Amino acid sequence: MSVMPVLYERVAGCNIAYSRTGTGYPLLLLHGFPQTHMAWHQVVPLLDKHFTLIIPDLPGYGDSTGPAPDEQHEAYSKRNIGNILVQFMQQLGFPKFGVAGHDRGGRVGYRMAFDHPQTVTRLAVLDIIPTGEMADRMTFDLALALPHWWLLAQPYPFPETLIIQQAEYYLKNTLDSWSGNKKSITEEAWQEYLRCFKNPSVIRAMCEDYRAGATVDVQYDRHNKDRGQRITCPVLVLYPTDFFAARFGNPVSVWEKWAVDVQGMAVESGHFLMEEIPGEVSKALDDFFS
Repeated sequence: MSVMPVLYERVAGCNIAYSRTGTGYPLLLLHGFPQTHMAWHQVVPLLDKHFTLIIPDLPGYGDSTGPAPDEQHEAYSKRNIGNILVQFMQQLGFPKFGVAGHDRGGRVGYRMAFDHPQTVTRLAVLDIIPTGEMADRMTFDLALALPHWWLLAQPYPFPETLIIQQAEYYLKNTLDSWSGNKKSITEEAWQEYLRCFKNPSVIRAMCEDYRAGATVDVQYDRHNKDRGQRITCPVLVLYPTDFFAARFGNPVSVWEKWAVDVQGMAVESGHFLMEEIPGEVSKALDDFFS
């Protein structure tokens, strides 16, 4: 089951699984860990009257195949994944578009905005701050609160071997502990997440994503920061008051150092905003991208 019937597009050696619906301004919706494009299923019906929504599984996640892993983790860097998705959108006929990304999808989104400023017209990031900021602000207490960052980033095949043995337990623990309301994730969504999470290649891709996050992604962020480069398109920051982004201070203030035009708001939710408060998320995105 999915948001809409799943389509496939061959891009840069990857098969990108995606759904498409609506008419109007093109808007790319990117999910995060450990989910699929299903994360947007409650938001889509509230937005598709105003936007052409393109909702893919990130390369390597869900039913999308990803690039082959490499020792330097460039293949799953947010730069490479962003490049793949820019090409994907261009192949679908969208040379310019907006991006809304949650969690890992938000990290891909802001890297796309840095690397393709003529392509990404507006950007919304949900419950993240830049990876470089996380690296610079990390403390012992924050590390304890973010164990998945360090487990998944360990060398292959250590985390993959552990997770595949208890995939359902790991997934349920993650979704439950990060949700402000455990009942917000529907049974339909849970079954879809579980189906994909049991796939060893998906677990490998997720770990490669985090390995890149602990290495080359930080390097790319620091490169931009050291040169005083900032995202030029308008940026919307949505963040729950008690979850990931807010642990590092005021996320809007953080993002103002990385983008020239930032607005944002705190919301009452757990980490999975699109499923816990779909109405508020939809309204914020509608107002911003319209």
